[in-house]
Amino acid sequence: MIDNLRRLFERRAEPLPPSLRRALLVVAVLSLIIAMAWAWDRSGLALSDLEWGSLAALALIAAPLSLLLKAGEFTLAARIADQRPSRRDAFEISVVSAAANLLPLPGSLLVTIQTLASNGAGYGQAIRASAVPGVAWLGVTGVIGGAAIAIAGPVVLGVLVLLTGAGALGVASFMFHSTAPAHGRAALASAVLVIELAWLAVSGLRFTLAAAALGVDLEPSQALALSVAGAATVAIGFVPGGLGLREALIAVLAPLIGLDIETGILLGVIDRVVWLSFLSLAGLTLSGRRNSVGRSNKAAS
Repeated sequence: MIDNLRRLFERRAEPLPPSLRRALLVVAVLSLIIAMAWAWDRSGLALSDLEWGSLAALALIAAPLSLLLKAGEFTLAARIADQRPSRRDAFEISVVSAAANLLPLPGSLLVTIQTLASNGAGYGQAIRASAVPGVAWLGVTGVIGGAAIAIAGPVVLGVLVLLTGAGALGVASFMFHSTAPAHGRAALASAVLVIELAWLAVSGLRFTLAAAALGVDLEPSQALALSVAGAATVAIGFVPGGLGLREALIAVLAPLIGLDIETGILLGVIDRVVWLSFLSLAGLTLSGRRNSVGRSNKAAS
């Protein structure tokens, strides 16, 4: 199984030809802009109609929580590999790995694998430890999101998503038990489950706040159901950051759970813009901190 995973990640890590990368990016950006313009025009909204308090909460509460959870995921992956990263290292890796997700490959996972391997883990161990939180997230999102789809929309689709999530949880459990250190295993497994449940809750919160900014009341089952689109985008992983693809999946799912297509598109776009804006600020902060440390070290030498 590890050999198969190794081959999969190596294939996914191979860079696409520059012309294809540019074409993917151009198509994704143009598609997103066109879809956003169409959805905004159909909605009949004006900028003055937006609820700016909800947007502020999305940027100042939900986005930072997402980054903290990403740092928590890296810390758990490191603990599974029997490593103990500092909080500062976990934060830096979370920013870098989130930015790496904008590449047309599973960038976040590859950054974590490389970091754990460079800190002493074997490659197979680094793969398993890095994959456990992500696969567990797919599983948790699939099970709970699938149940939410069954409540808010088509039962058959919901059950299929739920069963897929259950399978992902089984894979995550196998990788965890074959990799995690024997001491403290139960507590570590519980921590992984708590982090991934928190991820799903924050994902639902982000959609709820984005909907509130548009003046739309989103049911909890609808917010959780939309989270499945994000998980599916990560699983596919060949479009830069899921740019456009995530919004397309949300647009397809929205009518199935009682929302307009244009509302679904706008929810995805608002969440995307706020998250990337916050991530850019976090990246600038990290870059400034590193430059400051570099100048201090140079002065001391």
